[in-house]
Amino acid sequence: MAIQNKIRRLLGIEKSIECVSERTASCRLGNFSLAVILLCFLPVGTATAATKVMSLGDSLCAGNIAALRGAVAQTKFGSTIDWVGTKKDGAYQDSDNECHGAWSAAQVLQQPKSNVRLPSWEKNPGSIRDWVKATKPDVVLIMLGTNDFFGSDARGDNTSGFLTKSLEGIINDILLLRPNAKVVIASIPPFKWDINNGVDTSETKTTANAFLKDRVRKLSAQGKRIFFLDMHTAILARLKQGDIFSGDGLHFNDKGNKFIAQEWTRALKAVLQGTQTPIIPTTSKNY
Repeated sequence: MAIQNKIRRLLGIEKSIECVSERTASCRLGNFSLAVILLCFLPVGTATAATKVMSLGDSLCAGNIAALRGAVAQTKFGSTIDWVGTKKDGAYQDSDNECHGAWSAAQVLQQPKSNVRLPSWEKNPGSIRDWVKATKPDVVLIMLGTNDFFGSDARGDNTSGFLTKSLEGIINDILLLRPNAKVVIASIPPFKWDINNGVDTSETKTTANAFLKDRVRKLSAQGKRIFFLDMHTAILARLKQGDIFSGDGLHFNDKGNKFIAQEWTRALKAVLQGTQTPIIPTTSKNY
């Protein structure tokens, strides 16, 4: 604050500075020039508040943290981003996130009176409401729903039957707690084994993604700052250039993670620049 106060005094904002007699004009000019020089050396973080961005998702999110951080750091707006979350993963700078491996959207929401089991491997599992309250994000990047297609003793039953309700609830909770936040929700990626001749044969996933796109349009029309990123279509298009999945057909290899990070970075740039278009263009048409 010492630098900011010095600038205020030099610019004449405080009444304690007075330039008198015939030297008044030159004195003011000298003060202004020095203030401009000080502004040039003022750290970015002290000049403007950083934009708090939350990565929200499952293991696909966790596997993409390093690639996304690296991609964003190379942009002009990278230095203004403060990644937030109640978790820290990986040996890289600013690793805060909400990437909860193996979690379903139903678990992230934890709808009251639901019978969804909480993961046993996290000491303080929390929910989307807890995480948003704790970190107060300005932007939330969401890609969830993959694990709703699997059931296990730790996760509970297959929850794909009410996947749209879970995703809708997550969006609603974020906007309720942070009404001015910008929310970007990505469509659910395909599983490699479901792809046949470039088409995802999972009707449940296709239905859920169509629901998300339509929901974003409706909320945007109501004045909400929410955006849709069609990661699903972009991935199918990118596969024409070569495989980007890891051996399990579920997660992504290094090329895949770089591609996912590229799409997220494009979306983040668009919302930070104030785009009014609820559907964010992807690079899918370039393949």
